[in-house]
Amino acid sequence: MTQRGTFELGAVCLVASLVVACSPAPRAPTADPAEPHPWVTVYQPHAAWNGYTLAFLAHRVPILLDMNGRIIHRWPEARVKSRIRLLPDGSLLGIALGRGVVEYDWDGNTTWEWASDKGFAHHDVIRLGNGSTVTLIRPDEDRFDDIVEVDRSGSVVWEWRSGDHLEPYVPAKGWRKVDVTHLNSIQELPDNSWFEQGDNRFRPGNLLVSSRELDMVFLIDRQTDEIVWTFNTDLDKQHEPLMIGPESAHAGGILIFNNRYRSFYGDRQSAVLEVEPTTGNITWQYRSVGFFSPTSGVEQPLPNGNVLITSSRGGRIFEIDRAGNVVWAWVPTFDTTRSHRYPYDYCPQLAALDQPVETPIEPADDFRHVDTDAFRFARRGLRQTVNIDGQKREVLKYSNDCRQMILPAVATAELGFGIDRQRLREIGETNYRATFALRVRRLVAEDAETVFEDAIDLEGPPWREVSANLQPYALQRVELCIVTEESGIGDHDPEASFAYWQQPRIQGRPAGGALATEEDLALDELTAEELETRKKHLEALGYIN
Repeated sequence: MTQRGTFELGAVCLVASLVVACSPAPRAPTADPAEPHPWVTVYQPHAAWNGYTLAFLAHRVPILLDMNGRIIHRWPEARVKSRIRLLPDGSLLGIALGRGVVEYDWDGNTTWEWASDKGFAHHDVIRLGNGSTVTLIRPDEDRFDDIVEVDRSGSVVWEWRSGDHLEPYVPAKGWRKVDVTHLNSIQELPDNSWFEQGDNRFRPGNLLVSSRELDMVFLIDRQTDEIVWTFNTDLDKQHEPLMIGPESAHAGGILIFNNRYRSFYGDRQSAVLEVEPTTGNITWQYRSVGFFSPTSGVEQPLPNGNVLITSSRGGRIFEIDRAGNVVWAWVPTFDTTRSHRYPYDYCPQLAALDQPVETPIEPADDFRHVDTDAFRFARRGLRQTVNIDGQKREVLKYSNDCRQMILPAVATAELGFGIDRQRLREIGETNYRATFALRVRRLVAEDAETVFEDAIDLEGPPWREVSANLQPYALQRVELCIVTEESGIGDHDPEASFAYWQQPRIQGRPAGGALATEEDLALDELTAEELETRKKHLEALGYIN
C-alpha cells in the first residue's frame, strides 16, 4: 500500500559556498554537550532510530553528529569528497580528492590509498565482506563508467566495464551524451529471503547499481558478470538503490531515491520508493510538498523501519517513519551530502563514549521546511552569460517568464537586473527605457500582485540589485513572474532585447547557530589542484549548475 508523505516541520536554510572548508581544529566540540545544536530542528527520541550520523561539514570535513546535532568527532585532515563510510574498526573510507580512494584511521592518519591510472573514482565506494574495496571509475577516454574491485595490496582483482553490458539499454538520444551511463551508487547485496527461496539473481554479494542517465537500477551477478535484474519504472535521475537488510521488518525490499528531476516544471517533488524486487511493485512511497532534490540525494533504511533521507539539493538530512512523519531533522546553513546513521556501539571508539543526552526538539506548530531547490526559479538550460558594461553576468534567457513554486518561510527575493547600455549606444538609441517588475500570484487567486517595480534608462548605473519582501506569500504555492517592458528601441528588431534579469534568489530564514569552531568556516589549506578537483566532482554530482 502506498503511504502518503507529510509536510515536514523545520527550518529553511541558505546554500553556502561550495568551497567552504575547515582548517585543522580541536576534535572536542566547543558547545556545551548538554545543549542541543540549533541545526537540529526536529527530534523525537522515542520515534527515531537513535545513533550517530556521519555527514560532511560544509562539503569538506567528515563529522559524526549525535541526535541533537553536537559534533562528537571529526576528521579535518581528510582529503575526501562526496562519499565517506565509517568502518567497524573506526576507520573512515572515502573517495579521495584525487583519482582514487583513501582510508584514514580514527585519528586522521592515512592507512591505505589507491589511485586509478585510467580515470578518477567518483560517487561511491564500499568495503566488501571479503575485505576488498569497490568503487566507480569515470575513464579518461570513455563515456561509460567502470566498476573496479581493489584488494589491500592495491591490485585490481575484478573489473566490470559498463560499455560491455549496458549498450542495449542506451536510448538513441543517450548516445549524444558525454556521460552515457553516469553510475552513481553501488551496494553488495545482504542476506535475503529471495535467494533463500531459490532466486539466484539475488545471491548475497551480487552488486546493486544505479545508472542515473539510463534512469535504471540493475543487479550484476558476480559469478557471471551478467545483468540479471533491472528496474526502471518511472525512475528519473535516481540514486541509491539499497536492498533492506535482514534486521528490518521490511527486509528484502529495495529502496530508491527517485529524484524526479523533470518535475522541476511541475509539482517539484522527489520521492523515496520501496520496490518488491521479484514483482517490480512499489509497496511504499514517500513524497511531500517541499521535499525536492533534483540531483544527488540518498536514503538509508534503518532497522526500526524508519528511513534517513539526505536531500542534498534541499539542504537537510531528515528521518521519517513509515507514515511519513518527520522524527528527526538536521538543517545546516549549507547543502548537505550523503549521510549515514550508525548505532552508538558501531565501533570500539564510539562504544567507549558515554551515550549522549537525547533532548526532544519540537518545532513551532505552524512551521514546515521547504527544500531550497523547491523555490529555484530557472535551471541551467534557461540561463546564459552576457557582458554588461564590461562585466560578465549570468542572466536568464528570457526577460519575461513565470514559474510556479512553493515559497519558504520568511521569504525574500534577491533581484539583479539591468540593460546592455553599450550595445544600445552602438545602434544609436538615446531614448531607451526598461521597466522591471516582479509579480506574484497565489494559485488560489486570479490576479497577480506587483511586489517590486523599477526602471533603468541610459543615464546612471546599468545594473541594480535589490531585495523584495515575499513574506505575505510564505509557505504558499504561487506563480512568480519577472516582467520587463522596453521602450525607445525605434525601428530595430522587435524581438531583440537589451534588458536582463539575473536568476532571482529566493531565500528563507537560515538555520541559526555557529559551527563548532571559528576555524570550521575558514578556507583551509587545500591546494589549487585539490580545489579544482573538488569543483569538477561537485559538477559531476550536480551541485554546481
